[in-house]
Amino acid sequence: MNFQEAEEYLDKRAKFGIKPSLDRIRLLCSKLDEPQLKYPSIHITGTNGKTSTARIVSSIQEVGGARVGRFTSPHLQSITERICVGGRTISERDFAACMEKIIPAVEETDRETGDPLTYFEVNTAQAFLYFADRKVDTAVVEVGLGGRWDATNLVDSRVQVITGVSLDHVVELGGTIEKIAFEKAGIIKQESTVISAVRDPEALDVIDDTCLEKGCDLKLMGRDFQLLYQLTYGIDSGKVGQAVGIRGLLREYPELFLPLLGQHQAFNAACAIAACEAYAGSIRALSSTEVEAGLKRVRSPGRLEVVSLDPLVLLDGAHNPEGASRLANVVSNDLDYDDLILVVGILEDKDFKQMLDILVPMAATVIVTRSEYERAAPVRTMRRVVENMGYECLVMEKVAEAIKFARTMARVSDMVCVTGSLYTVGEARNALGLRPD
Repeated sequence: MNFQEAEEYLDKRAKFGIKPSLDRIRLLCSKLDEPQLKYPSIHITGTNGKTSTARIVSSIQEVGGARVGRFTSPHLQSITERICVGGRTISERDFAACMEKIIPAVEETDRETGDPLTYFEVNTAQAFLYFADRKVDTAVVEVGLGGRWDATNLVDSRVQVITGVSLDHVVELGGTIEKIAFEKAGIIKQESTVISAVRDPEALDVIDDTCLEKGCDLKLMGRDFQLLYQLTYGIDSGKVGQAVGIRGLLREYPELFLPLLGQHQAFNAACAIAACEAYAGSIRALSSTEVEAGLKRVRSPGRLEVVSLDPLVLLDGAHNPEGASRLANVVSNDLDYDDLILVVGILEDKDFKQMLDILVPMAATVIVTRSEYERAAPVRTMRRVVENMGYECLVMEKVAEAIKFARTMARVSDMVCVTGSLYTVGEARNALGLRPD
């Protein structure tokens, strides 16, 4: 089996959608000799910030000498981005070999249950097995959706991270903060440590109750650890990122450089540091050198990613109102430019009206576009919303076409911001000739 065949095999399972149950993935993993139990894990959920937090945790762990497996989703440009060991994405050859290895167990599971495994379940099992084969010391695993019924919830996690809770995926997770918090709290394991930046009192009550019920140690941002300060470097200085001070669970880290933009990334870094401290606590002390070096080398493509300075081009996969607000805060307060050219493509099942309400007023020019993903909102729908707000907009059916036009019309002092979904940003990275990371 080659990479294209492996990818096609997986893609065919997209039609099975999302099916809330752990029965299928549990049976599949039993047939694979429970690969997810062959290493301890740090499990991460939350409405926003999961991937960045996972990348920061992994980077700190790797600097400390651990062999780390990282599983995140969705990918931007290549499915291989989801599975990473030692800071390197799985090769296409290994991806195909691992897929070929699990297919007999996948198809046997399908026959026994009469309920085919989903795309995400197969991909998750593939990551579990690859990490076991590569003998990782630790796996850093990002939840795909929610937590309680997510396929990743079979891991043996000593530490769980809940970055935050807000309204998103309401059809699958519920229409209230409490219901969504309940789903995310489903990853909490007996007598573990839970790291959280959740502030909403209703969500926090749910998480606190779950921790009490399971005898867990809940560590909260602002109480047990905190961001002491955050200072964004000007882009024109050539240093993209921010200086941060963080008080962790065990010590203060007064002077850290984080090469990511946005206060929310500073909060993600604080959560990641606390998670690493909690995880290392039962094994060894976490040194300040590991934290400093780990943060300095972290990357998070498609998350407030600066890919050009002349003109400034910013890619951000904000895909819900909270993400849009965070993007707007950075664009308004942390970056210098004359005019903003906004290229936006959102999925139709998102609250795109609220997102556009947040983003459009900042822009001198708005270009609505559509990614090739099947759930992308039609451009005419987004155009109608923008025009009803009293603004004009341009329509470009293809993301590559939209970003090419935006860069052509931008002056050196302007900024092009591409946003609305990770799928839109992934296509923008392809159009700009950037390699998967």
